[in-house]
Amino acid sequence: MDEDPIEEGEESLIDPTVISMLPPSISDDEKGQLFKELTTILSRKWTKDKTTVFGCSELDLLLATRFDVASLREALDEYRLFVKIIGLDLIEYDLTGERWYCLKSSYYAPSELQQSELVLLGLIMAMVEENDPKSITTEIIKKKLVISGKMKEYLVDLGLRNLVKMGYIQRKNNVWSYNYRTLIEYGDEERQKISEEFKTI
Repeated sequence: MDEDPIEEGEESLIDPTVISMLPPSISDDEKGQLFKELTTILSRKWTKDKTTVFGCSELDLLLATRFDVASLREALDEYRLFVKIIGLDLIEYDLTGERWYCLKSSYYAPSELQQSELVLLGLIMAMVEENDPKSITTEIIKKKLVISGKMKEYLVDLGLRNLVKMGYIQRKNNVWSYNYRTLIEYGDEERQKISEEFKTI
């Protein structure tokens, strides 16, 4: 997904002159224009509250299209079938209790993570998948990587900050857990495989 920062406070992500007044039952021409706009909006990567996010919230889509929830979701179900033909998946994810949508390639895309960040994410996956999630603190992570001599402490600190910024992990009450992006990019089976690889660290 190409980076396309959006200024905070932008009123609408979709051109209101194009689809703001579409009725629940739309014509093929209007549907084609809607799908074109959705593809642009749902492919965006931008920064919200210092965290990288993808796509658009359901609330913004509702405000832009003036659809009701049922009509919007019906349109998105049809759009999901449309983009599948061109090798894309429409993904839903939760961001701070709000439903968001974005596009993801059905095919492999190289990771943007550095080696140290991949190691940290792999270790966190192993700990989340295999252990009590409440035990995943910075102290435990550093014990496994820094005290054991596997990674320098500054790389751990930098890697954790970058993983937070990119939306892979989050910390609440000093405990680390997945953020939305890990769940988007790594399915249950993938996370389990990575967990197996990293659980011996």
